[in-house]
Amino acid sequence: MFSGLASIRRPGASGLRSLFLTPAVVGTVLLTAVGCGTDDPVPVSDTPQPAVEPGAEFELVRSPDVAPERPDARVGIASPDEFERFDQGETVAVEFTLSGYQLEEETPGGAERGLARAPGQHLHVILNNERYEAIYDISDPVEFDDLPAGTHHLRAFPGTDWHESVKSPGAFVHRVIQVGEGEVEPRVDLDAPLLTYSRPVGEYSGADADSVLVDFYLSGARLSTDGYRVRIAVEGLGEAMIDDWAPYLLLGLPEGEHTVRLELLDPDGVLVPGEFNRTERTITISR
Repeated sequence: MFSGLASIRRPGASGLRSLFLTPAVVGTVLLTAVGCGTDDPVPVSDTPQPAVEPGAEFELVRSPDVAPERPDARVGIASPDEFERFDQGETVAVEFTLSGYQLEEETPGGAERGLARAPGQHLHVILNNERYEAIYDISDPVEFDDLPAGTHHLRAFPGTDWHESVKSPGAFVHRVIQVGEGEVEPRVDLDAPLLTYSRPVGEYSGADADSVLVDFYLSGARLSTDGYRVRIAVEGLGEAMIDDWAPYLLLGLPEGEHTVRLELLDPDGVLVPGEFNRTERTITISR
């Protein structure tokens, strides 16, 4: 993983398990603007909406179900220290701490959501801005090998067994380390608003392709209709605005590869500075 940047060794990791269930996405939802060239949210009533709007390539809806609140969830990094320096070629062992959340357990209510699922609750661990790695056991340190010289960012937060992020205060950690002799040069303002891309990633097949989770972790900012917003774009199909920090669902994506982009915008609609506030992932839809 991590696109060849480094290798990771993790205890207790398991592959993704998909449960092919019928999606339940009707109910009270918020439909945001979808279709090429549309920037503003479109308000709708509480009436259930069609799966695909006429003339649109896909639909984005606010998930009618969200993860159970976990106000006591706390994630930390016992080691390394912030800005700790490692020799090039040295293995970086990261010791995570977690309280108020149980890894490997099945999240209550997961089977009813109709979303791709994993073999239990886990940590989403992100090196720099690569795709996250799901970690199910932190009893031993998570080790990173072959990190190149330079400044590296580690981020982590808990996820449900359907990969929705736990959004409680304290359920996010961000640690910067340095490899080699150069100066520490963080690529983001550590005190500024930060968007951490989580889902969607990878391949969705069968019933899992009908409802694709869109989720992220947000720190240092609050979303609103007249404040910070997240813009989601699916290359060639359209874009939409998200003004509520909640899980969303992409419905009606056609088969094939799609590039999904998430961007954090300030109240003036300008991209918030920082390398991680604009992230793209390629996903595959197959039915």
